[in-house]
Amino acid sequence: MLPLLLLVCAQSIPSEWSVREQLDDLKAKFEAIPPALAKVDLDRWRNQGVAVAYLSQYESINVQLRSLTLAIADLRQTPEKLSVALEIFLRFDALDNMQRAVMEAIRKYETPEVADSIEARFVESAPVRNRFRNYLLDLASQRDREFDVLLSEAQRCRIDRNVPTPPKPPAPAKKK
Repeated sequence: MLPLLLLVCAQSIPSEWSVREQLDDLKAKFEAIPPALAKVDLDRWRNQGVAVAYLSQYESINVQLRSLTLAIADLRQTPEKLSVALEIFLRFDALDNMQRAVMEAIRKYETPEVADSIEARFVESAPVRNRFRNYLLDLASQRDREFDVLLSEAQRCRIDRNVPTPPKPPAPAKKK
């Protein structure tokens, strides 16, 4: 059964160095967003009476971006950690939802140049995020295949263990 396990492992995700390179690119894309967001003049927003919800969403997106870059750095240490990869994926969705709301406020209360600059940072991250999503799907598929092999092996071991062994023939009597 070991050759089957080796076959499953051979059909694997990209090499660690390749995944780390992809994660570095992903992290760089998300680290480029906060400096663009910093161009937003929150004092002017407050003076213009912007809804408190917009200010809260602006803060939330910054927190989400920090958490996302920390999770990416964590995954970089152990690229095959499915739980961390899934956390990043879920943060993508949360970030997408926040981005829409924040961009609405930025378009309303900032100059078009500031809004375009921020939106461009998000758009630049899209291809890298899509590659990461593909990596996550490949990683999950590999884990499923490995789990299936382990279950099959465990079942085989249970069967082998429960099969009665035929009794051993008695030892020949020694002549005296």
